[in-house]
Amino acid sequence: MRRELLKDKETRTLYEAGALERAVRFAIIRKRIEKKLTQAQIAKRANMQQAAIARFETGESSPTLKTASRILAAVGAKVHVS
Repeated sequence: MRRELLKDKETRTLYEAGALERAVRFAIIRKRIEKKLTQAQIAKRANMQQAAIARFETGESSPTLKTASRILAAVGAKVHVS
């Protein structure tokens, strides 16, 4: 069924955008856990509230690219676009 849905260009675009967001979210979570950092520590480094980090990690919110970059920097990760 998913294959059929993804044949529609608009649906595929939305699906791919969500996939990118999930990949970034999971990369941040992995890095945070790998470095044994708490959400509060990441929030402090990124000059944000801990609740904002929690909402992003759970998928409740979608930060802007600028905010995501701050979070990535706070966990010591970089984004490579190809």
